[in-house]
Amino acid sequence: MELLSKASHLYKKRSGQMPDWLFVLWAGGTALLSYSLVYALRKPFTAAEFEGLQVWGMDYKIAVSMVQLLGYVFAKMLGIKYISELRPEGRLKFIIGSAALSEVSLLAFGLLPLPYNIFALFFNGLSLGCMWGVIFSFLEGRRTTDILASIMGVSMALSSGQAKSMGLYVLNELQVSEFWMLALIGAIAFPLLSFTGWMMTKFPRPTAEDIASRTERVTLNASQRWNLFYKFMPLLIMLFAANLLLTVQRDIKEDFIVCIIDVSKVSSWAFAYIDTIATFVLLCIFALLATTYDHLKVLCILLILSTAGMGSLAFIGNNFSQIGLPLEIWLFLQSFCLDIAYLSFQTIFSSVLSHVLR
Repeated sequence: MELLSKASHLYKKRSGQMPDWLFVLWAGGTALLSYSLVYALRKPFTAAEFEGLQVWGMDYKIAVSMVQLLGYVFAKMLGIKYISELRPEGRLKFIIGSAALSEVSLLAFGLLPLPYNIFALFFNGLSLGCMWGVIFSFLEGRRTTDILASIMGVSMALSSGQAKSMGLYVLNELQVSEFWMLALIGAIAFPLLSFTGWMMTKFPRPTAEDIASRTERVTLNASQRWNLFYKFMPLLIMLFAANLLLTVQRDIKEDFIVCIIDVSKVSSWAFAYIDTIATFVLLCIFALLATTYDHLKVLCILLILSTAGMGSLAFIGNNFSQIGLPLEIWLFLQSFCLDIAYLSFQTIFSSVLSHVLR
């Protein structure tokens, strides 16, 4: 990172600003790593099965997943207020504070007795639900924002497998219990996320060309937020509902895949390997789409990709026994088809708003 800072200083000295390709590598890579670390704080529990445990008349893992997701969704709603009002100088404090609360909740999960430790994961989801918006705010308002958003977006596909594989490694190789595995991984991710958050504060400010090519993001007070909501209410409600359904579906796949298949038949790092391949394919697709400025064309392509992805999932699920796919291929298609719909939706959301507000 020191070498990159020196290179940035040298380019600024010679040409007055950092080249786009260098900034994309720096900012895109840092944002991707940052959100991957958010997943390391939130999602390693997906590797645990909690076999045989029951609470409140339901499977323990179902209860864990529901409580954490409830905190995550609640944070999304709170983020409507806090992220819109968050000023640039408060972003790093927010990242460090949220990551710290997340790690404390993971320690509480290991310390508290059943079933009370489940409530600790509510605060884990609550602390991390706004991280996407905060990290993305470092990338906004630039000519390269589209490609940066694509790079950051695929981190969700990459991080899912990485978090699950890290959890399986800690469980199987280090022989750490399912209740303390989360805190151990979080203890590694927390300082790294704090560091990458600090690195994002060192990004160069948008240039005059960036500002001219983008709509500036401004903080909104309560009255301005309500006015914006009333103006675009039908569209925003539909987008929120669709995003919620896709998030729930993706969380179910991530949280319970180790309960659906026999993980003893695959390597602990199989999920990381498979999701890395899916991420590379997705990154190539979104990188190609980022080269065009025809919003309508991009939206149509993404809608087709989303429909094809979800249709493929439905077909495979309905005809699984007849198709007889190898386990690794089935895992790849599950990740690729669901993520192309989920990540395409995120891109559609951004594109629609930027197109409507211009």
